[in-house]
Amino acid sequence: MMNGTRNSNNQTIHEDFLALRIFQGTGMCIFILTGIPGNFLVCYLVRRTRRLRTVTNLIISNLAVADLGVCLFNIPVSLVTVIFNRWVLPNYVCRIAGLTFALFLFEALWSLALVSISRYWCIVQPAKFSYIFTRRKTLAMIIGTWALSLLCALPPLFGWSRYVFTVDKSTCYFDLSEKSDLPYTVTLAIVMFILPYILITVPYSNIFRFIRGHSRRLSVNSVSSSLRKTNRATFQDFKVTKLLLVVVCVFAACWTPHIVVNLLNGFRMIKKIPRILDAISIFLTFLSSSCNPFIYGLMNKKFRKGFRAVLCAPCQKCHKPKPRKLERKVSGETTRNLSSKSRSSHRREWKSVADKGATVYETCV
Repeated sequence: MMNGTRNSNNQTIHEDFLALRIFQGTGMCIFILTGIPGNFLVCYLVRRTRRLRTVTNLIISNLAVADLGVCLFNIPVSLVTVIFNRWVLPNYVCRIAGLTFALFLFEALWSLALVSISRYWCIVQPAKFSYIFTRRKTLAMIIGTWALSLLCALPPLFGWSRYVFTVDKSTCYFDLSEKSDLPYTVTLAIVMFILPYILITVPYSNIFRFIRGHSRRLSVNSVSSSLRKTNRATFQDFKVTKLLLVVVCVFAACWTPHIVVNLLNGFRMIKKIPRILDAISIFLTFLSSSCNPFIYGLMNKKFRKGFRAVLCAPCQKCHKPKPRKLERKVSGETTRNLSSKSRSSHRREWKSVADKGATVYETCV
């Protein structure tokens, strides 16, 4: 009787884990199919669209690079382990997967910290923003965050902790079971989790304290045209800040459970993490790598127009009406009548206007 009950319980657990694996596998396929093109489009648009080529969007594109790395490498590796319910790849792939997963996580955290700091200087100290966050300095900051993230992700490859596969996580991760690895856990907790979270939350709290005071000042009626222009620019800054705050909140909602649970395990506060909790926490981390492009598209008009232009371009080419013969003839004659001098001056004038517009727009927006 007891054997029959035990077999029944084991079968129920197996069926539950099978359902969990099906759910995980389906979700990972969706994340791969949406995250790779979505994050690639974000990088492409920031690189190719003049109006999106701002300092803030440069940091956003760096975050998209980290998310793209997770979608290209880590999610497919985890998908294979979910399908087979064990590690079937070479051991060196496990070490690479653990390294890249840690690297992209750390870089995403520091990218969000950079975003929040840049937002603070943009909203609260706009006069100093253009000096601190030039394009060259911002690139140097991004390179510095990658170097710091790599520095903290490399020690397990050289004997300080190690990357191991756990079937509950369906991926390779830090081995937090050894007491000798506690100093590494403490270092990670401070440098890669506590410090970035402070740098994310403190600037945003100051920003919204400033916004509250600014809203009170705007309640006084003013007819000054220069003040109206300033208010419009400030309102645009607030909209971008709101978008980035949503990105930060989504990231925190997806990553915090995973980080907290594993730190508790690393500090020996819990002995064993339930498999379903481990699986859900990893699932949420993968979700965060694929959802940011949708947030940009929903909340930012310029990104939305860029997505629409790229995705609808093939349809527009197919359905673009051909000009009539008469229209082509008139158009050709008109073009020939334009002198080369007038065309070149027109190009110079248009380039000058575009450059001025780009210079004006190259702010913290």
